[in-house]
Amino acid sequence: MQKFINNDFSDIRYFEDSVIVSNWIDLSKYRLMTNAEILKHETPKPSIFHTEWNGTEWIDIRTEEEQLQYKRSQYPTLTRYQFLRCLLENGYKSSNIEAQILTIEDEFTRELTLLGFKEATNFVRTDESVIAMQSILNLDDDQVDAMWLYALTL
Repeated sequence: MQKFINNDFSDIRYFEDSVIVSNWIDLSKYRLMTNAEILKHETPKPSIFHTEWNGTEWIDIRTEEEQLQYKRSQYPTLTRYQFLRCLLENGYKSSNIEAQILTIEDEFTRELTLLGFKEATNFVRTDESVIAMQSILNLDDDQVDAMWLYALTL
């Protein structure tokens, strides 16, 4: 298979080896692709985040933290039941959580977190109120991730 690319990189053409390419394209506007160019062109990107080519594969250039933030943003929402039951099974009673929320100094953050805790019908992993509850309960991201994944099974 012969693979030609337009000099401005806007078009790629494939021809069987038996074809006389100059009968089909203007060779002053196209050139034969290198093996490296063919590999890059024909190697699928594993995800939309794999944007850099290192010569052999596509690379995801996000930091580990950016990858974790994206992963958490994709977690399914929890129902109120799943959220509260998971907290209870991990030793956190609703009344104690509410009491902890009431100790938040910033009034807006306190009211927003309380509203989220008392009124939400579902919970999003990256929501401000969930992150505030995580902080007041002294839970790290890995602990909350593990609890979240467990809650999804309830």
